[in-house]
Amino acid sequence: MPQFNQFRHQSYPTTPAIAPTRHVLNVNPEPTDFARLHTRHGVRKVILVPGTFAGDDPFNISGTLNSIAGRLPAGGGILVHQLAERISVMTQDSFRSLAEDVGNYTPEFTHRFETLTGGDPQVEVLDPAWSGQNHHFARADLAIRLLDHLDRLDLFHNETILLWGHSHAGSGFALLSNLLANDPESIEVFFEACGHPQESHWERAYRTLKSNPSPHPISRHVAAVTFGTPVRYGWDTNGLSAIYHVLFDRATQGGDSITTKPLFPAHPIGEMLSAAHGDWVQAFAIAGTDVVPPAPGPIDRDKKIAQVLLNGLAPAPETVDVRLIPVKQLRQLCARWKQGTRCHTDGHNILVDYQPSGRIVADRPVEQSVFGHGVATTVDWLPAHLALLLKRMDIAATI
Repeated sequence: MPQFNQFRHQSYPTTPAIAPTRHVLNVNPEPTDFARLHTRHGVRKVILVPGTFAGDDPFNISGTLNSIAGRLPAGGGILVHQLAERISVMTQDSFRSLAEDVGNYTPEFTHRFETLTGGDPQVEVLDPAWSGQNHHFARADLAIRLLDHLDRLDLFHNETILLWGHSHAGSGFALLSNLLANDPESIEVFFEACGHPQESHWERAYRTLKSNPSPHPISRHVAAVTFGTPVRYGWDTNGLSAIYHVLFDRATQGGDSITTKPLFPAHPIGEMLSAAHGDWVQAFAIAGTDVVPPAPGPIDRDKKIAQVLLNGLAPAPETVDVRLIPVKQLRQLCARWKQGTRCHTDGHNILVDYQPSGRIVADRPVEQSVFGHGVATTVDWLPAHLALLLKRMDIAATI
C-alpha cells in the first residue's frame, strides 16, 4: 500500500511496512534541543488539528453496543446493553468535567509549543476548523480543507509543513495523502462520490489537483504526526514526505506484540476506565463505527463515499461467538474488533506507555482520561511528545 494507494482501506489486522517501536514515556523528557524541528528538519509551520471529540457519544460507542445488544441472544444482549448504559453515563460525566486540553488543542498548547521551539516554527490551529463529525464525508471535507490551506502557502524547496492531529484528524491526513498522490482516475472517483460540492474550498482543491502532476508538488513539503488515530483509511506515501503515529499501548500482550487486547467480547469496565491496555477508543473507532446524520441526503452521500473509501477492506474471519450476531455489518465489526488492531500499515508506529504524571482530571489520572484517548492533546505531555517525535525524525533522516 505505500505508493499508488488510490484510497484503498487498510485491513485488520495490519502488517506495518516499518517495524513499530516501543517506548516508556515520562512527562519530563531528557534535555532536548527542540529548535532542531526547524533548524535540522526544516519545519516552517505546525498545523494543529483536533479530532472527533465532542458530544455525549462522540465515537458512537454506546450506540454501537446497543445495536449489538439488540441482536444477541437474551443473556448476552442484556449484559452488552447494561455495559452500553454504563459507558453512556460515564462518558457524559467525563465530558462535563474534562479540562480544556483533554481532547482539544488550546491557546496554551500553541503558546507552549512555540516557547519550546524558540518561536520557530509558527504553530497554529487549523482555521476554519472542520466539523469534527464522525463520518466519511466530514473527514473527506477535512482533507479538502487541508489541501486548500496548504495550496495557498508559499513554500520554498526545503521547507516542511507538519500536520499534528489527534484521533480522526489523522484519518483526514490519510485521505489527504491520497489526494496529494494525485492519481487522476481515483481523484475523479473520489470527487464524484462526494458529489462535487460547490463550496469554494472544494472547487479550489479540485482545480489544483487537475492542474498539477502526480504526485502534487505540495506532497514533498508535508509531513504528518497523528496521536490516537484509529486504523481506517489507507495512507499513500507518495502524498506525504513522512508519517508518524503516536499510539498509547501498554504491552500487556507481550513486549513484541503490535496488537492490543481484542475488544470483542467487551473488556471489563474497570479495564476500559483505567486504560489497562492503552487507548481503548483508538482500538474501538475502526471501520463500522461512524455516526451519519439521520437525514436522507447525508446517508445517501455517505453510502456513495463508503464504496470508494472502504475499497480494499477484506472481510474479517468470523469465530463462533461472532456468528451469533445475525446482522452482517455488526458481525463484521465485532470480527474486526477481535483482531485488536493497533498499528497502521504505513508510517512509523510509535507505541508509548505513559507513566503517571500526577495530574488528575475528573477524579482520575489524566493518562486514563476518556479510556486513554484524551491524554494526547494535554499541555503536560507536549514536551515528551515533541522530544519523542524529534528522536524518531532524526533516525528517519539517517535512513
